[in-house]
Amino acid sequence: MKFNFNVNEILENKDIEYSGLNYNESESKDFIIDKTGGEFNLRVFAPLVFEPLVKNDLNLPSLRIDAVTVNINRSKIIKKEGIEGRDSTIKEHITNGDFSISIEGLIANETGDEYPKEKLFLLKQFLNAPYSLRVTHAILNRFGIYELVIDSYSIPSISGTKNIQKFTASATSDETVELIIRDNA
Repeated sequence: MKFNFNVNEILENKDIEYSGLNYNESESKDFIIDKTGGEFNLRVFAPLVFEPLVKNDLNLPSLRIDAVTVNINRSKIIKKEGIEGRDSTIKEHITNGDFSISIEGLIANETGDEYPKEKLFLLKQFLNAPYSLRVTHAILNRFGIYELVIDSYSIPSISGTKNIQKFTASATSDETVELIIRDNA
């Protein structure tokens, strides 16, 4: 048994039941919600774009992956202090922690039933890059996440498929730090 599908056909034939994911309109329609405008009934789905990465030892073009879901978690750093005579602690918010991001996706060869080896090779280069990666993704960008560092990844096989490769990745949000050098002369 083999399963082959054309990613472009799936993305072009949007179901009438769901609105959103029209990449040519305003970004207010980048969530999948039910037709009545109610609660989310599907996981958030939006394309993920790894922006071009140009460093001294690495020159990667952008990579767009249409079949991606993300999960975002964030912890806060809270200092808790016990005070004598009180039944609870006093909490002091120190800072928000980094975002932990889980990415699940599929890369596919849209034109036939050949294995997507070129896309997989490019994805592997992004996932192995020792640099912060700039990303464009509707949900991540809405949370102020424009850069991330890949902590780990997995490339599991999918039985019965020829032109699809699944991948998962764990990442941590990152921010560019600007250093200002002042001449005190």
